[in-house]
Amino acid sequence: MLGIIDTSSLVAIARYYLSIKDEAILLRFLENKFRSGELVLLDTIHSEASRTQKGLATSRMSFLNDDDLRVKDSELVPSAPRKFSNQMDNNFCVPLKRKMLDDETYAILKEQYLQSGDGKIVVYALNNIAKDPIVITEETPQSNDGKLFRKIPAICDFLNIPHMSVAEWLSSNGVILNWSHP
Repeated sequence: MLGIIDTSSLVAIARYYLSIKDEAILLRFLENKFRSGELVLLDTIHSEASRTQKGLATSRMSFLNDDDLRVKDSELVPSAPRKFSNQMDNNFCVPLKRKMLDDETYAILKEQYLQSGDGKIVVYALNNIAKDPIVITEETPQSNDGKLFRKIPAICDFLNIPHMSVAEWLSSNGVILNWSHP
């Protein structure tokens, strides 16, 4: 199983999980998962995490700043670009939002999505389907943010890519946390 983590999950780990008594143990566990390749950090996600919550995740988990740990994604493209483009147009976008846009604006927003962390995660998962990818996200499938494209879990459900929260992923990896403060 190949875990692909998103920005919201990194921030959640830094805000909520690293305030526990076993912080050092959890940090070592996470670092080992990233270094072994069982957990993937895309460049775009690192960049987003560096700017989100004043870089809380990348400062609390300094190993994330190791260039060797991150997966280069600048030239990441879907293995079936035309099919993926059609899926974006017909299945991943929110129809009411799409109808409000002219074609040129939609094309720009579509390209921005493909270059975003969410877009890169979906494409990376599809390109690595043989490695049984699982997307780790704190997002819910419901679109409640007014964005043009659906949330990662909804897109993953459509593409049959498993997804789970940080808590579910940690539990599935046998991690038991001591929630008392240090």
